[in-house]
Amino acid sequence: MRGIVVGISLIWAQQIGGYLKEGGKPIGNVKVWWSGTSISTLTDSEGYFRIAPPPAWPAILLSERSGDSLVVPYFPEREIEWEIAPSVEIPVQPIQDVGPQRKLSGLPVQVLDRKVITAAPCCNLSQAFESTALVDMTFPDGNLGIRQLRLLGFEPAHSPIWYEGKPLSTGLYRPWSAHFLPALWIQSLSLTKGIGSVLHGFDGAAGQIQATYLNEEDMQSKEQVIEGIARTTGEFFLSGRWQSPAKKGIFLGLGSVGWTPFRSAFLQDHNRDRFLDIPLFRQGHALMKRLWRDSIGNLIELEVEGLTDVRWGGQIEFRSPSQIASLEAWGVYQVLHFAQLSLRRGWVFSQGRGLSLLGQGRWFQSALQAGFNHYAAQQPLGWMQLIYREPIGDTRWLLYVGMSYQGAHYAESLHTWHGYDTVWRRPEHIPGIFSEISLTPLSQLSLVLGGRADWHSYWGWQFVPRVHLRWQYNPTGILRLSSGRSWRVPDPMTESLSFLMSNRQWRIAFPGWPAVESAWTHGFFWQHTFMIGDALVRFSLDGVQARIKQPFLWDIQRFWEIRLFSGSQPTYYQTLYAEVAVEWIDRLRLQLTYKHQEVWQPLLEGKYLFRFLLPRQRVVFWLSWMTLSRRWQVDGIISWVGPQQLPSLEGSPLPYRIPSKTPSYALLTLQLTHRIDEWEIQLGGENLTGFRQSWPVIAPEAPFSPYMDASLVWGPIMGQCITLTLRYRW
Repeated sequence: MRGIVVGISLIWAQQIGGYLKEGGKPIGNVKVWWSGTSISTLTDSEGYFRIAPPPAWPAILLSERSGDSLVVPYFPEREIEWEIAPSVEIPVQPIQDVGPQRKLSGLPVQVLDRKVITAAPCCNLSQAFESTALVDMTFPDGNLGIRQLRLLGFEPAHSPIWYEGKPLSTGLYRPWSAHFLPALWIQSLSLTKGIGSVLHGFDGAAGQIQATYLNEEDMQSKEQVIEGIARTTGEFFLSGRWQSPAKKGIFLGLGSVGWTPFRSAFLQDHNRDRFLDIPLFRQGHALMKRLWRDSIGNLIELEVEGLTDVRWGGQIEFRSPSQIASLEAWGVYQVLHFAQLSLRRGWVFSQGRGLSLLGQGRWFQSALQAGFNHYAAQQPLGWMQLIYREPIGDTRWLLYVGMSYQGAHYAESLHTWHGYDTVWRRPEHIPGIFSEISLTPLSQLSLVLGGRADWHSYWGWQFVPRVHLRWQYNPTGILRLSSGRSWRVPDPMTESLSFLMSNRQWRIAFPGWPAVESAWTHGFFWQHTFMIGDALVRFSLDGVQARIKQPFLWDIQRFWEIRLFSGSQPTYYQTLYAEVAVEWIDRLRLQLTYKHQEVWQPLLEGKYLFRFLLPRQRVVFWLSWMTLSRRWQVDGIISWVGPQQLPSLEGSPLPYRIPSKTPSYALLTLQLTHRIDEWEIQLGGENLTGFRQSWPVIAPEAPFSPYMDASLVWGPIMGQCITLTLRYRW
């Protein structure tokens, strides 16, 4: 602890006053709070703050500016002057608050801690959002079992996933990133809603999901955790986390394996159509990180990661691809490999200046056979980013400037049953420069202005301006506004892989590069918090609207084909999200969230259609209760999903026609958690209402006919599922 009490003044109105300084200079617009409580305040432009007394003495005062703390043994007779050591927050890896407290930045960031992530049974990131309607999870099918995340109703490609300032869902690995990230690895999640910062790339029309594996506040912490998960679907998962202090730093080891040792219609074919409801798989995943940090904040970090995954689905009788050629059984078989090496280097200079360098190199390889459709992909990819931070005068004015580079080589091939045969070979280079300035003239007002210019080796220059405004109209109410541009070059095959699980004919309008998809996104984000007795009540209301030019589209209106093309007219996205949460600290929490989303796509010339397989409305109610001893916890989640539009199957035989809309449905998830010493036991029940999509596979009795289609999955295809999780810490 480096903070010390060095000065004194008088008390006023039974509140404690003080000054927060760094290197002798006042720190403005910084949150200060008593540890273990929700009592907090902000410093003004002179670093001055007033805060209500804590419930008991002695008390510990914390600030978001530093990991230092200040012990206050009793009610001070004079004002406090708290001096913290100069430090730099490396901008490429922001440390977000974990729990109900949130950093009051210009960007609309929502932080989810471990309690929220594990509220429902989950093995990976794609299952971690059952408790909120903010993020949708499309349901996995029985072929690859991959769930895709939609932030604010946008496509997965519009809300990229990063981890600790480094891109995760980029390139051809994008569809797998959320599904292959074990939940145990994640210490916290930060969701940036709406347009994000230019420091985190040129894409992300809907925002960004950032996962944190290692919080650096406590470099001396030691944590070893092993977790085992068994499900009544026949799936088993084993994950481990090893975090240990090392010489001048810390070592982090993460590992995970998963497999389905048993195959049976009882376990994996709940609707009795002779198709697996989940794929069978074998998977191994590991990451090792070594971080060195000196006494003034300079750091070096090395990281290596590897993944291998083999999965197969389709008919119960399917064992190997040779059965497809002999028409014995229809099936899907995929082999995937992923390897990555990352480097981070941070330098700290005087007067709050800092420099950080991030680099990443990866190799991705995949081979997929779905019936007589074959898809293969290989991609080496390199990425780096250099950011310099310079306070202008004091910390109320911060300037970031930097440069980035991303280079990749795409090698893809597609061979379909009806003779479509194509190969893509294309290099890609995207150097860019960017700058962002953060202005905080008043503690209640901040403005972030950013811009970047990137050069695509095929499409040329692309420019991205962005602006974020935060207004704290009273101590517990905040309004944020944002607007900006984003762009990306779509990956047509990886964004429509699920349609390989059908006998549709492919029509692809991209002989080489797809057109650049650009979007203007505007949003407002309001939050107000107040106390009713001992209960903390929080209201949130978000609205986001985007207009995407030259959008990448897939059209499945005709049952015998799928068309991939760039729309000549823009696509329109709009989402309204509301949340009410009531919390009695560490005892009871009630949360109700509602989302209304609309996506209109120009699939027909001169006519817009509502996006297929997207619910217009979604409601989630979450109740979490914990005993005083904190040993027992109960979580109950009710999720209601509104109707979804389906493509017309007119022209197909009568038995294979489906309704134009899906029914609405509700799902119930319950989880009981018991903690005893180092053990944590969770028993969870998913889809306890037993709702199932009645026809996930069209023409299952004729899988090699032109009518077979296993890609139109809009709801759960499994019945009730029980999950047992054992977690041991030491």
